[in-house]
Amino acid sequence: MPDVRSLHWFRSDLRLRDNTALAAAARDASEIAFAFVFDPRLAAATDGPGRRLTFLEACVAKLGESLAQRGHTLIVRRGDPRRELPKLARELAIERVSWNRDTSPFARARDGAVRSALEKAGIACLEHKDRVVFEAEEIRTGAGQPFRVFTPFRNAWWRRFQSEPPPEPAPLRLPQPAPSPAAGAGPLAPPDVAAGAGERAARRRLESFLDGPVGDYTSARDRPGVDGTSRLSHHLRFGTLSPRDCFHTGRDAAAREPRLRAGIAKWLDELVWREFYAGILETHPRVLRHAFRPEFEDVRWNRDDAGFAAWCEGRTGYPIVDAGMRQLCSTGWMHNRARMITASFLVKDLLIDWRRGERFFMQHLIDGDPASNNGGWQWSASTGTDAQPYFRIFSPVAQGERFDADGAYVRRWVPELRDVPMSLLHRPWRASAHCPEYPPPIVDHGERRRLAITRFEEARSA
Repeated sequence: MPDVRSLHWFRSDLRLRDNTALAAAARDASEIAFAFVFDPRLAAATDGPGRRLTFLEACVAKLGESLAQRGHTLIVRRGDPRRELPKLARELAIERVSWNRDTSPFARARDGAVRSALEKAGIACLEHKDRVVFEAEEIRTGAGQPFRVFTPFRNAWWRRFQSEPPPEPAPLRLPQPAPSPAAGAGPLAPPDVAAGAGERAARRRLESFLDGPVGDYTSARDRPGVDGTSRLSHHLRFGTLSPRDCFHTGRDAAAREPRLRAGIAKWLDELVWREFYAGILETHPRVLRHAFRPEFEDVRWNRDDAGFAAWCEGRTGYPIVDAGMRQLCSTGWMHNRARMITASFLVKDLLIDWRRGERFFMQHLIDGDPASNNGGWQWSASTGTDAQPYFRIFSPVAQGERFDADGAYVRRWVPELRDVPMSLLHRPWRASAHCPEYPPPIVDHGERRRLAITRFEEARSA
């Protein structure tokens, strides 16, 4: 369909560089318009402080600025995309609407409804893969089935990447702007966090990470007290950076600097985990409400509202757990090692249903992604794919002593413990005179470990 008037619908692809559906639409469009529809259902799903929505608005504002520099306008509408997009397409005499696919059940249902409404109005739809390098149907077992375990998925994923590497980012040439409506145009006002939002901020962070810190990634990534991770998860979540760009840029950096190769290889493997969990959600949407492993669907959980509140507020009496939860509630982000520790504590020490923790994380995380968040929680709960054995339970004391050996993380986020000697920092109940304001442990880890094993064995044998 050459020489058409197109509209690109931005969603979680808030960038111009390496945007597959946008590039495909721009190649044969005579005129093009751009829109973002702020769906109120997104706000309704966030019960926490709303940092994810704030960051989203900042990224939309930055995208509007980038388009304005190219002589285009980003049209922002608020409402249900099923109504707003057909309405806007009629206003602009649009012949085709393009967008990039998503894998969550909500997005797939929404997109199907939008497609039906547009096609009913005689408007063509152009969808492309963009959120991942390879979608679930592209990585299959020898029997043609989806993978259920990470390691064989990883091996198959890398074989396909080697044989069919995705194209490297190409310059984007935009056609003429389509006429914009008189009302409703323009980007959202950039909030205070705009300096760290958007495509340019994502590129700066990627380049600074690959400029040296990635060399220590294999060890530093597990230490929450140091800046040893890429901190790109929120950019990947909103598409201000593409996963393909990460792989190409990372491999180029490894080729230039041999000392970075081990760190880059490990970091890229972590991005393959993102692809794995996206594929799990795509092929098994039930995991958002149910255990991936059916034998653990009916674990006998505690209804411990006081314990859950203490966990949410970072006052469990276990410093590494409390540091992680306070970091999350203060910043909207938590180090990945701390995510595993805090999740394990909720499920295995407090014996609280993993779904309550999953929801809390989604309410507070700026990078909250349904697939990755669910995958991480089910891994910690031993209910998911490639799960740790249910009897392997994190000790919050041992985890703190191993991964926060100098106490930097705990002392930053739990100031009540700043004066506690290092030898007792992760066991502050032995130094209560130094920290009268810090609570004692709300449970005994040893006792709860034994009880957790019993509960999981009961569920497995039922």
